[in-house]
Amino acid sequence: MTASQRPLYRLVGWVLVVSLLATACATRNVPPMGAGGQPFRPEADERALWAKAEKEEQALLGKARVYQDPLLEEYLAKLGDRLTPASVRAAGGPGFRFRVISDPTLNAFAMPNGRIYVHTGLLAQLENEAQLATILGHEMSHVTNRDALRFQRDAQTKQALYSLAAIGLSIGVAAAAGSRAQSGDAVGAAVISQTANAVLGLGLQLAAIAAITGYGRELEREADGGGLDMLVNAGYDPREAPKVFELLRKESGDRGAIETFFFGTHPRLQERIESTRQLLATRYASAVAAPGLSSDSEEFRLRMRTVVRDNAALDIKAGRFELAERQLERVLALTPRDPIATLYSGDLYRLRAQRTKGVAEKDELMRKALERYERAATLDPLYADPVRQLGLLYYQRKEPGRAKAAFEKYLALKPDAGDTRRIREYILELDR
Repeated sequence: MTASQRPLYRLVGWVLVVSLLATACATRNVPPMGAGGQPFRPEADERALWAKAEKEEQALLGKARVYQDPLLEEYLAKLGDRLTPASVRAAGGPGFRFRVISDPTLNAFAMPNGRIYVHTGLLAQLENEAQLATILGHEMSHVTNRDALRFQRDAQTKQALYSLAAIGLSIGVAAAAGSRAQSGDAVGAAVISQTANAVLGLGLQLAAIAAITGYGRELEREADGGGLDMLVNAGYDPREAPKVFELLRKESGDRGAIETFFFGTHPRLQERIESTRQLLATRYASAVAAPGLSSDSEEFRLRMRTVVRDNAALDIKAGRFELAERQLERVLALTPRDPIATLYSGDLYRLRAQRTKGVAEKDELMRKALERYERAATLDPLYADPVRQLGLLYYQRKEPGRAKAAFEKYLALKPDAGDTRRIREYILELDR
């Protein structure tokens, strides 16, 4: 094992250790919110848990990249309201709040105070609203079941939580990602994502349990069942639930072994598929046959279009070109005149060309990149970014006149651009 490999192996080993700790049996004397029609009154240690969650979230959001889309957050809030059980609402449990994180890995997690986070990578893979409701329902069930409290009260778990920060700080998570990037493994560097680095590197105990290891098979299975209850009561087609886990299992084969830890191992996903199918055949057999079930909506397609597009850009930066291409094809099929998606498609071809050894293939990819940049610039004449990319491509193709014209147009369109000084230096070089 080389020195550069050791941090990565320590990361994998730590995740495996905490995963084993997460199988500890949680205390069962904590009733779910709304049980027996009683008002919800958080206990002292639960309030302390919420306060700890608030602090961890502040630290996490200082490192993670929040996806800025108020309409998307509003849409998720509407779904959450539709899924919230009447008993929980009547009991006065904590309100749910939803945030989206710009991260191409497949993940979603809930903090004990009702804050739910979803990665763009997961949203970009979902096919309809019922599948999204499945994910949200599972995470909401962790909150309404008070799983973080149940988990913490177990003696073994409490010891694990006390040692978690010390173990996390000894990992060198950033070094693991950095070593892979330096060795040319852009995909590996991206898979150990910024969010995962923040959670592990900062020793965020509650977030690590919620986002990485889970609460153990029994509580995760209960959350699957609770999510299905919410799904059925909200009028969604429960047959979409196992499709989510099938989708994740399929995707796990394309993304590398490290990311698997962040949304469930391959065998665990197979278990979830089988247990969900069994529930559909038994407890929810009548619900499956009910008329008028909902699976999709126009608002889902509208809100997810930009998420899919922007997540494709993250996968392009990570070098995951096949994943990005599928996402961009999906977006351009819906909105072929989208200049941003067209620009990203040009970036995809350009970066592929840089990594291609064959001359003929490289030339063809560069031609496609040029065509996409030109089309993006035509679709929105005020959009500066494709003009910049055209200037760079012309520069590389040794077409000084066209390169200079593109750079000057870029500066005219975006005079306050962060790279203005560099672009002016290129223009000086072209004037020689």
